[in-house]
Amino acid sequence: MIGNKEAALVVAQLLRTTDGPYPLMMLGAGASFRSGVPTATDAVKQIARIVYSEQVLRNSRPPERVKPSEWESWLQSLDWFIPGSDRLAENFPLAVEHLLVPAEFRKHIILDLMQPVNGISQGYRILADFVMRGLIRTLLTTNFDTCLLDALRERQPHIKRIDEVNRYSGDYDQFNIYNRCQIIWLHGRAEHYSDKNASGEIGVLEATLLSRIRPMLDSSPIIVVGYRGSEPSVMEGLFSQNKEGRLDFPAGVYWCARQGENLHPNVENLAKRLGSNFRLLRVDGFDELLSELSKELAGQDRLPASGTEGRPLQDRQAFDERVNERASIDDLDLDLALSVLREYCSKLGRASLTRESLLPLMREQGLIVSDSGGESVTAGAILLFGRQTQELYPHAVVSLTEDGKKREIYEGNLITQHRRLLERLETVDVNPPLKVKKRRMHTDEVAYPPRVLVELLVNMLVHRDYEIPEKSGIEVRPGAEIAFSNPGGLTSKLARRVTLEQDGRIILSEGMTDQRNPSLCDIFFGLSAMERAGTGLIDVGQLMVASGGASAFYHSPVESRFKAVVAQPESSAGSRLIARSSVPTGLYVLNALPFTALPERVSVIRLKQPLRDRPRTIDLSKCGTFIDRGTELWSFVSLDILLPLLEPIVDKAASASVPRREVEACTHSKRVLSWLLRKHVEYLFLEFEDRGLIIEDGRKHRAYFAGTEKGERTIVWNSAQRRGIKREVVKRRADGPRAWFENEGFGYEIVDLGGSWCLRIKPFYMFTGRNAVTPLPSFTRAAKATRRIKFDRNKNVEADLAFWATFLGRGAETMNVGDLHVDDLLVDTNFLTVEVPEIGLTNEPELKNRMSA
Repeated sequence: MIGNKEAALVVAQLLRTTDGPYPLMMLGAGASFRSGVPTATDAVKQIARIVYSEQVLRNSRPPERVKPSEWESWLQSLDWFIPGSDRLAENFPLAVEHLLVPAEFRKHIILDLMQPVNGISQGYRILADFVMRGLIRTLLTTNFDTCLLDALRERQPHIKRIDEVNRYSGDYDQFNIYNRCQIIWLHGRAEHYSDKNASGEIGVLEATLLSRIRPMLDSSPIIVVGYRGSEPSVMEGLFSQNKEGRLDFPAGVYWCARQGENLHPNVENLAKRLGSNFRLLRVDGFDELLSELSKELAGQDRLPASGTEGRPLQDRQAFDERVNERASIDDLDLDLALSVLREYCSKLGRASLTRESLLPLMREQGLIVSDSGGESVTAGAILLFGRQTQELYPHAVVSLTEDGKKREIYEGNLITQHRRLLERLETVDVNPPLKVKKRRMHTDEVAYPPRVLVELLVNMLVHRDYEIPEKSGIEVRPGAEIAFSNPGGLTSKLARRVTLEQDGRIILSEGMTDQRNPSLCDIFFGLSAMERAGTGLIDVGQLMVASGGASAFYHSPVESRFKAVVAQPESSAGSRLIARSSVPTGLYVLNALPFTALPERVSVIRLKQPLRDRPRTIDLSKCGTFIDRGTELWSFVSLDILLPLLEPIVDKAASASVPRREVEACTHSKRVLSWLLRKHVEYLFLEFEDRGLIIEDGRKHRAYFAGTEKGERTIVWNSAQRRGIKREVVKRRADGPRAWFENEGFGYEIVDLGGSWCLRIKPFYMFTGRNAVTPLPSFTRAAKATRRIKFDRNKNVEADLAFWATFLGRGAETMNVGDLHVDDLLVDTNFLTVEVPEIGLTNEPELKNRMSA
């Protein structure tokens, strides 16, 4: 017998197992106590008050005004009542059987009693988190409150499917030992008139149900929390002796009981029968145990070894869960997937994602499917992370038009489309700053609350019907409205439940939600890019009303399209109510590209002699990128790889794998880490030599384009809005013997900005001589740079940054700078941005030359 912390250690070890059967957890009424659901004792008291008020007092007094002395004496006078204050809980099934009749009255009272008046307790939320992380899959419960179900639903769409078994008699269709989230209602559900709480109903469990779940019980550890053990159906049915003569519950029964609580005789008998296979764990309570488990299991996940486990039946698959037979893993940008899903795991509190755990996570999410033929990818994986998404889904694009013209097509995978469209929707052309004048004051706002545009954009991307070969569209009418439309309309489930006006306008209500593409919803919601299911469009409506605007949502069954329209506040003649804001704001682009994935450890190799004196048998080309510090070598490559390669000169005892966070805590070590990161970045730059990019000699940390044999060099690249853009990166500025060239380039350095490592890019011009490669003397370059800088403007600099990010990233969302043996070193190709109110600027004539602070 052990205490709460020790009990948590035991249970944590069971949940931490990665190679054995998944543990089962069984919950009783005690688990819902903190949620405000009455225990059996309290339930008997409340039932007695209600029935006494209705049947004895004829509703002359409400139940809350019935005195204990009245209902207690009345209850004790009934011939079926079991006397004794310590045995009141045993009267619960008898009270249900004799007092809660007929069935409809029973259903009404039970559902009312089982409401979690205190809300879902933290313990249930932690348990739902464990299910999401794959630590536990099947939950059995004798309860009929909805705390468990509600907690699991809160974790949707990350928990894509909640399978419920035995809600009513014969309800076994969803049972599967491989289900990833499964509730088995041992006593059924009150909503279906199947709650087994009457004394005549709790004697046995249905034989078919027992035959289904018994193999799981025989092979898995069983953790029991909050259950007294009084019902014969459970103690003599679920925990019945194995009739085949095998060892009873060989994986063990771990029975959690509150401190100081006497065990029910049924539990004591079970303990005697099981012997060493029964273990009693003393806990402070369900919530206290789960809170302690949350600490013990922080950062731990259990990912499936095979993508076929828990795979939904073909007729239950959404479009984004279906395998695309024409695609393979090679069609996925796994660098982008690692970058995005690493952020996804961080925000959900899941284990830190590595290259090794990437594919198992994608299998769990249903993005990759394993079968006898190997690995297959789903439509959702291609839509989210495809290298060439439009080759498989040419219609999966978004068309944006402004004032009926200036049509722009946004292609790529959904992550790319989301980022590029967000940038576009944030521009002043689409969402200008306005001054909204009210009766006594005015406020400075943008035409549309930013969250509105974010929510409608994500709603369009994740909820559209990708089976319909039509584009999604955004129509911008400057000064009036923005309309988002996508093919598919409402799902059939929602279409049956919502109220539509004659013009197709949807009347929104709370809790109306469905997921057409659960995989897409999972990722975007995990990234905090969308609101919780069922709240997004309602929030849009409320935000637009608060800003003085309006919104409307339409469903067209004939055209099979959904349309959302948001209108900015109306302006009266002369713009008396609304005008351009006189306080400017600026969206500043920082010339910093953030690292989105870094190795968690750094290998520090101690050498017996400097590398320059190494034997010729050592091949450094196999070691990947490293920093040579004389008798020390620093690298992201693991020790297991480096030590054998450097065997003759390495001091194994003095070498170590150091956590990166520990390296960053030391100023000196942090500088070496910065050096290592820079060297990895330079490895990437060297790959562009065939396109003319060279790294300047020396320690200047600059790269620039060299000219061709003819001198000039032109690069063709694609921006977010245009394709096939020609950019002259080496320009001839003079002819003859004094010919010289202007070469585009950039300086680079690795910096730590607020705890995030970034690659800082600073565009510049290198001035070269007649061969368009060799730099001019420094004093000559300085003079030309002074004259050249006057032509640069903020817009030009921003365009330069966009070019360099696209060029170096080859048009992708991430750059892999890992080199040999390092797969999880990624740089985002989107520069950091910050929006700043420029309060220092003013329109007053005498101060017009003042600059912002």
